Amino acid sequence: MWSRLTAMLVLAACATQALAAVEREDIIVMGANGLNFTSYKTLRSDLAERVLYLGPDEAPDDAVFIVPADYESTPLDDGGTRLHFKSGSFALMNTGAFDAEVERNDNNVYVFNSWDGVTRSDGHLGKWNAPDDFASFSYTWVLPRNIDILAYESNRSGTWEKRENTLNWTGKQVNDIAFTIRYRVNPVQGDTSRSATQPARQPRSSSPKAPSGLSTSQLETSPSRSFDNAPAEQTQPQSQPELESQPQAEPAAPTVDGEPRSIELMKVVELDKGRPQVTGEGQRVLRRLAGALASDQVQRVVVHGPSFSDSRDTGGSVAQAARVSDFLAAHGVPDSKIEIRAGERADDADGSRVEIIVTPGGLLDEFSPD
Repeated sequence: MWSRLTAMLVLAACATQALAAVEREDIIVMGANGLNFTSYKTLRSDLAERVLYLGPDEAPDDAVFIVPADYESTPLDDGGTRLHFKSGSFALMNTGAFDAEVERNDNNVYVFNSWDGVTRSDGHLGKWNAPDDFASFSYTWVLPRNIDILAYESNRSGTWEKRENTLNWTGKQVNDIAFTIRYRVNPVQGDTSRSATQPARQPRSSSPKAPSGLSTSQLETSPSRSFDNAPAEQTQPQSQPELESQPQAEPAAPTVDGEPRSIELMKVVELDKGRPQVTGEGQRVLRRLAGALASDQVQRVVVHGPSFSDSRDTGGSVAQAARVSDFLAAHGVPDSKIEIRAGERADDADGSRVEIIVTPGGLLDEFSPD
C-alpha cells in the first residue's frame, strides 16, 4: 500500500551529474477513522534525473497525481514498477489506508510505525536517500478534530512541533528515518458540532411532542415532523371527511440532479505563517455549504485547494484543501464522502480560489454563498 512507498523510495542520479542537496517533504492528512489518509510527498534537488521504485501493491494509476507527468514507467519482475523522471524533483499524491503500520490497543489508542522493522541488504531502512543524506526532511500529520496525539518519537535527531491539528518533525542532514506515533481516535461528534441554524437532515423517529429547546425554524426543517408540528397520533377518532381533508403522509423528498456540479469559493481559507486557517468569511460560507451537504444523499465531495504557480507550493494547496475538508466534516458533512486535491498549477494562479465538486450536484440548489 502507499504508506510502504516511503520505505521503497530509491533516488538515483546520473553518474556524470554532480550531487546536489536533496530536500523532501511528506504530508499525511488523516481521516476521522484514524486509518484512511491522503498522502502528499515532494522531493527537490538539482540533479538531472531520479528513479522511483513502487512495490507490487503500488501502481502509478493509484496516485491522484504524479508530477512531472512525462516520466517513463517500467514493469519489474517482482510485480513492482520503476518510474524514471527526467528531472531532479517530483511530487506524488494519493489516498490510502494504514494496515500493518498501525496496531490498535484498548480505548481506541493506535500505534503507528513508519518502518516495518526490516533493514535492506544495503543497510538502509525507513525513509532513506542514496547516496547522500537528506539535506532537509519534513514529516507532517494533519489531523481531524476527533484525533488526539498522545506520544511521538523518531530514531534520528530532529525538531518536533505540535500545533492545534498538526504534528511536524523536521531534520537536517538525516537519513534512514523512522517514526512512531501514538494517537487516540475519539467518536466523531458530527451532530453536536453542527450549527444551530442548519437543518437536521438525518431521519429521526417521530415524537409526540416537540423536543424542548428547539426553535420553530428547526422543527419546520425537520423531515420527521408531523403535520403542522402537531402530535402524529390522534387521541380522538376522526370522521371520514376529516381524514380526507388531511394529508396522509408527507410528500417524498424531491429527486435532486445526480450529475456532479462544481462551485468556486473565494478567500475561504488562507495560509497564516505557513498554517492553513479558515477565514472569518470562510466560516460563514462553509457553514452554509455544510448545511446543504449534511445529507444522507451526498455521495462525493471533492475539495480542490487554491491554484499555485510554483510546484513547491503544492503542499500548501493540499493543506488548505484539508483544512476546508476538516471544517465541513466538523459541521455535519460525512467525513467518509470528502476527498481533497491540490489545486491546479498555473502561471496566473491567484492562490485564493477553492473549487468544490459535489455529487449529486442538485444538493447545491439549496446553497448560496451570499
